Amino acid sequence: MSAYKYLIFLSIILYNFHLIFSCGCYGPESCTPSGILCHHDETIDSCFCDCCRVCNTCEQLLESNCFAHQYSKHYSLSTNQSKLIVKINESIIPNYIIDQTNGEIARYLWDPCLRRSLPNDIYLTNDTDESYKLVGIPKEKLEETLFEILFKGPVGQLILLQFIISII
Repeated sequence: MSAYKYLIFLSIILYNFHLIFSCGCYGPESCTPSGILCHHDETIDSCFCDCCRVCNTCEQLLESNCFAHQYSKHYSLSTNQSKLIVKINESIIPNYIIDQTNGEIARYLWDPCLRRSLPNDIYLTNDTDESYKLVGIPKEKLEETLFEILFKGPVGQLILLQFIISII
């Protein structure tokens, strides 16, 4: 019987821990795009973001630019590439997302939001170590084109990665 009580006690602690340390999603009209808390007794047309940044959908984050001023932008592809030139029918070298502040592969990213779809046969894949990389074998040419990917990250971060792809 004491094991049963211990299990209930542990469940209560873990549940409360989750309530204290998770941001929770409080609805789509909690904040303005700049993160100012909305008062529900007032009519404010621009209140369409969730105050917890990572709870917003890709549509809210990209099309409405919710919290755009708070996007972390010190990220790049492997070896600090901002321009990726690849050849048709040749496998691209996997390009990981790198944190430029420490030169390490960025981990614990989730829910990538693409402002523009990647070219055919180039993919953003999630490794088993919770990092993302670009891989693929492109099949058609592409002029220099800017791509943006917004990731949700640890501690409520929004991480923006911008790069150019040319396929020759």
